[in-house]
Amino acid sequence: MTSKIEQQVMAGVGVIYAVRQLVSATALKLYICVASLYGLVQLVWVHRVFENWAHVGLQGTAQFITSAVLNTHLPVQLTLAVLMFAGVSLLLDFTRSIGGIAGSRSQYA
Repeated sequence: MTSKIEQQVMAGVGVIYAVRQLVSATALKLYICVASLYGLVQLVWVHRVFENWAHVGLQGTAQFITSAVLNTHLPVQLTLAVLMFAGVSLLLDFTRSIGGIAGSRSQYA
């Protein structure tokens, strides 16, 4: 049986833990990715991009992407740059955490 004070202390610890997880660097990178994607959807007609992309086929994909990025407005380019930077950083965090899990498993095997 836990006492009232122990319940209050553990509730406080739980709140602090949850807040720390919500404002961690990885969580902030995820929030930036989501916000950037939302910004791109607001700035670009995404369905038109995919329609035009379908016309060039796989052979022209690299040229299409290069042309699309270079010939768009500055806010779209900046949003893409932020998305790419945050996405790569998030991917690196993910691979480090997977590597850390695999490394800790092999350490105890």
